[in-house]
Amino acid sequence: MKISNWQATEPQFIQSLSEDSLLSCWDQLHAADLAVTPDGDLLAAWLLFHNGYYSDAAIAAQKLGSEGIPVLIRSVVAYTDYIGEDEDQTIELLEQAYLLGETQCDDSTNNQFTTALAMGRYSQSISITKALAKGLGGKVKSLLSTVLEAQPNHAEAHLAMAMYHAEIIDKVGATLGGLTYGAKAKTARSHIEQSLELVPNAINLIEAGNAILLLKGDKGMNEATALYQQAAEVKGLDALQIMDIDFAASQL
Repeated sequence: MKISNWQATEPQFIQSLSEDSLLSCWDQLHAADLAVTPDGDLLAAWLLFHNGYYSDAAIAAQKLGSEGIPVLIRSVVAYTDYIGEDEDQTIELLEQAYLLGETQCDDSTNNQFTTALAMGRYSQSISITKALAKGLGGKVKSLLSTVLEAQPNHAEAHLAMAMYHAEIIDKVGATLGGLTYGAKAKTARSHIEQSLELVPNAINLIEAGNAILLLKGDKGMNEATALYQQAAEVKGLDALQIMDIDFAASQL
């Protein structure tokens, strides 16, 4: 398992969580993805991730085989979301991440979800239209459906499914999106509501706002702004959450 071409700079928001402090807030940090509490080398890799050392976390995760996939993919996604400035590198890293995930995504729900996450981010980076032509939309939907069947309270998967429907409707329209891809605004809304009822953390509030803008355009601006405002007021527990909150504040 290898991610290449990554000479990462580290984020501005470095945390100093210890293993004990990470374990004490694990359930809060992972309320939205229901990840099982780790130990040993896997805990060490997650600690690097939560403290904001994404390239180091990815290197550590690559040594762990299948169980390292979620740390590896989340490290790539965090880096490409907020730190990396090279568009070509972003596309390459996300493609490598989801392809690695596909080789291991039958092993656990968390592997399936993070693979869908990387696939979704890759799709956005190359354009949703191109991604649909490559058949990635169906793959994302299938992975997320599998996750939600196994874990109906997976808040992040609900939000990702909402984004799937919203992105397609935004790009190809409600009629074609519904007939060809089964994308429906009502279904997107339902997943948004379920996600925020389960875990209204910063990233879910941000993504909910993004989905509403895709579904409603300018008519959804007030609703989206209110969600960004809520996200900006959440307390961050790790480096990524702090960057999520900082991003939400920057959109107001």
